[in-house]
Amino acid sequence: MVLRVTNKLAKKLKITPSRDYTNQINPFQEWYGHLFIFNRIQYIIFTNAYTLYSAVVPGKGIINTRTFIDFTGYWLNEALKADGCENIMKQFITPCFEDIDLCKTNNRHVIGSMNEMINFSRFFFAERSSSPAEVSKYINSLIYGYIKYETPLSLIRQIAAIK
Repeated sequence: MVLRVTNKLAKKLKITPSRDYTNQINPFQEWYGHLFIFNRIQYIIFTNAYTLYSAVVPGKGIINTRTFIDFTGYWLNEALKADGCENIMKQFITPCFEDIDLCKTNNRHVIGSMNEMINFSRFFFAERSSSPAEVSKYINSLIYGYIKYETPLSLIRQIAAIK
């Protein structure tokens, strides 16, 4: 699995990500991580590069790579379970969690979509007093131009059906 982290997240985790990952990977094995703050609380958004399926994770307690991977795996599993897709986690994502390469980001379209999701997340936190799990559900049900005006939830289901 390839996890592409932004500079903010790399600084929090105290890591230096490698330049790039060049091996061929399947759509469930490339994820992006980005750190954002709302009301002085840290959150991490974890987004699939192909489907934009995302989980918003509380950043408290994440101090190194191991805790980051553990927390992210837990919250991603919870988000998929809430969307009725726990089989995707078991079948496609969990087997990849054993071997993770941390790399720099390389796709501005994914980062742009993540920034859009962060703005939506801040809105849902502020206006609806939502939990991170509820925010994840909201942002996965919105349409995004990068994925040809599909929702991340419908797209991850489509790809899982093909595999």
